[in-house]
Amino acid sequence: MSGVQSTHCKGQHRSRPFRTSRTSPSMDEDQDANINIIELTADEADTAINEAIERIERNAGVKGGKTTVLRALTSMEPSARAFGLSPDQLTNLLEVILAGKIDDTTTRKLVKLLLPSQRVPENCAIRILGSLGKHLSFSIQAALLRWIILVYDLFDGRSRLQRLYGVVFHYLSYETLRPLLCHILYYMTRREDVKPFRIRKLLDLQVTVGKEPALTGLLHIYKTYFPDLILTPLQLSNRTIFKCPDQATATLISQIQDKWRTLNAGLGHDTAFGGSKDPIERIGNKRQKLSHIPDALSVYRKGDDDSSIPLSQITSISSLVQHIDNLTLPDQLASILSNRLMQHVLTLQTSNSIVERISYWLGQELMDLWYWSDKTDTTRARFGHVLSKVVDVTTVTKDLLPVMELFLVPFLRVWNGIDHKKEIFTLVTYLRPRSFEDLYINYLKPLLAIFQLSGPVWKSELLLCYTKLLTRWSQFKWNEYLKLGRGPRLPVKGVEDLRRLFSSLSPNIDYMDTFHAFIHHVDRLSVAALEVENDHVVVQHGVLSFYDLMSTLTATYHVPLAVVIPDSTIAYRMFLSDSGMAISRMCGIVYQYKKAFEAFEQELQNQYDELVQAMVDAKIADGETIDEEDLPQPPPIEVKGYNREYVVLFNSFVMDFCNFLWRNRAFNKSDRNSRGFLMDSRVVAYTKRICVNGGLSMSHMLAVTHSIAMSGYSSRFLKGFEEDEEIPADKRLKAPPTNAALKEAAAKGGLEMTLDEYRVPYLGSLEKDGFQGLSEFLYDCIGNLSQRKLQIMEARKQKRKQREQAEEQGGQEGGQGRQEGGQEGGQEGGQERGQEREQKVREAEAVEKEERNGQSEAVKPQE
Repeated sequence: MSGVQSTHCKGQHRSRPFRTSRTSPSMDEDQDANINIIELTADEADTAINEAIERIERNAGVKGGKTTVLRALTSMEPSARAFGLSPDQLTNLLEVILAGKIDDTTTRKLVKLLLPSQRVPENCAIRILGSLGKHLSFSIQAALLRWIILVYDLFDGRSRLQRLYGVVFHYLSYETLRPLLCHILYYMTRREDVKPFRIRKLLDLQVTVGKEPALTGLLHIYKTYFPDLILTPLQLSNRTIFKCPDQATATLISQIQDKWRTLNAGLGHDTAFGGSKDPIERIGNKRQKLSHIPDALSVYRKGDDDSSIPLSQITSISSLVQHIDNLTLPDQLASILSNRLMQHVLTLQTSNSIVERISYWLGQELMDLWYWSDKTDTTRARFGHVLSKVVDVTTVTKDLLPVMELFLVPFLRVWNGIDHKKEIFTLVTYLRPRSFEDLYINYLKPLLAIFQLSGPVWKSELLLCYTKLLTRWSQFKWNEYLKLGRGPRLPVKGVEDLRRLFSSLSPNIDYMDTFHAFIHHVDRLSVAALEVENDHVVVQHGVLSFYDLMSTLTATYHVPLAVVIPDSTIAYRMFLSDSGMAISRMCGIVYQYKKAFEAFEQELQNQYDELVQAMVDAKIADGETIDEEDLPQPPPIEVKGYNREYVVLFNSFVMDFCNFLWRNRAFNKSDRNSRGFLMDSRVVAYTKRICVNGGLSMSHMLAVTHSIAMSGYSSRFLKGFEEDEEIPADKRLKAPPTNAALKEAAAKGGLEMTLDEYRVPYLGSLEKDGFQGLSEFLYDCIGNLSQRKLQIMEARKQKRKQREQAEEQGGQEGGQGRQEGGQEGGQEGGQERGQEREQKVREAEAVEKEERNGQSEAVKPQE
């Protein structure tokens, strides 16, 4: 072989100021091998590597040359591990190895130094495969095959390599090489490579040597292309997935590649990885750095169906729709992860074979990055990149690949709750419905363990995740379930209606039990989170979001469930919160539940009427005469989890909320359905003593005008109201308004209005500020409040009109007339205003008495 030349491409500018601190032997054979080289530039490393390879080549197989070879190898190692080898250096060193003139121990060390800094020439793989079965020992052949696996994605082309598929397949009978050859075939296999005779050979080998994981994995790939040709059941497991054969070397190669990529990008030169001869591997620098996801370019081959259209010819959605029936999918279906067009194709051409092929590649990639690889920053970045691509596919298809459900089971058990949190939570929201036992053991229990140790933000994110999961479950076609008479199990036809893109539901699972159990699980989590985190506002948001969904579950999504209300602890804690957001949203949720109860009761009544009518029609058909007094009386329809006590509990929420917010009857238990938030009488008495000592009224402490959460809004509104009425500063209210305070203020020349005349516009102001839940609840549950709102608005309008008329009339009168009639008019006006105030006070007292005697029941349950 001729002398080794400097081999880096001209455009790469290897002689850049790129240095590393190294301890390396000198190039001089006569000098000590442990001289410290403080700094090593790329040029110096390039020269050192070239000289070392030349000396190794010159002394290989020469008598007495072993010592020189070892010294050259030792001197070359630091440079190679720091900077890698250029394509020509790889070729030259590989030729030395394939010559077989060096002992196996030294050769294995040389193979370890085949660390590419750029693309790897395709000819290197061809030379290695061409040497199989010749003079090299099996251990060296295995080492070279492992190297091919490590650098497979770095080859500058694969068209010629693909032609050696049969050669590689031929050597599968070599027991030492078989696992590595199967791994290489796993990368090389395309649809046209799967032949019946190869399937027979693999099956025969499996009978002869047993079910080796590598053989099973290769057979699984074959089966994904032609499932009808392989009838043997093959289960996807960790043992049949090909792992990285040398993770340490793979990591070192990745670091060297990243180093040169960063240098080239920083200096504005085209990177060494800019192009590929293989059209399937045209990937950008960033993507290659993060993962090995192939491109979606489809290659049209001779011998295919003439009517088929390759994916590369599809340029728009319209062309996709036009040619969807004749579209040919690429061999590397894993490209679906990075190609939106392919994702649309998947939704239209889903088959078990396609799903199996994608799942096998994805399982291999995830296990390689998470299970077998060292947890470095690079592997974490690649793992996160693959997860983000899976999330993109899942978001488009609205269904989770089955392999991801299998992967999440072991992953969640060791997950720290931080890494890739956004992607993991998103994937969890797409879990398909299943038995609650399965759901809890495999998914909810591991997340519960993290939940117990996490902070308020993480707890809230998990609750929001569960909210989205329940939302997606609710979007299944459960209407078909309703038509089946509320049976606990689904027939085959019902299952077909509930099929998703990649999977279907089992007919042997009571999914309504899963709904109930899951809702109660989240309910318990919510109670615990509020208690542990002291009603943190972020946790409140997560809990309220879940029950926002729950309150509309039956009315909006028509899920065949009884209305499920939150635990009383949740309702009371939210209402007693110091956050106006929590109070308003809780009121809005109770309002939505009230509507849901009414709709559910009406639905039950309609079903009962239909049952009675069916019985009547049956008797008429038999010739019987039916009178109205003789109508059949079937027993009431029973729904699991729904009874009178359940409705009474909900009605207590309605009454207690109204008593606190509007009726000024806090902790009252004498009204029908009111429970005073289930407060112990001793607690109520203690609270009352505190209020008395502080000069406060316990009945007003949680009113919409007085509570700690709402008093600030009330004060701001009152100030604006008095400014609009031009009330002098010394006559304005200094405390939250009550009937007594407003009466006293009016007597001093302040605001002249009743408490209702203040609260109704104040409620409208709250609604404009975003407190719609509070407003909707009160207007729906307080009798005649809407009518009073109209009356007050009309009265204010009339008052404003009269004031404008009086000002206009006063401006036209002379000063003298005003002086003459001033004293008399003042006396008459004062008497009239006093009468008006007394009348308004009497009306307010009557309204308050009416409110105290009134009831606000959400729903009247069937007896």
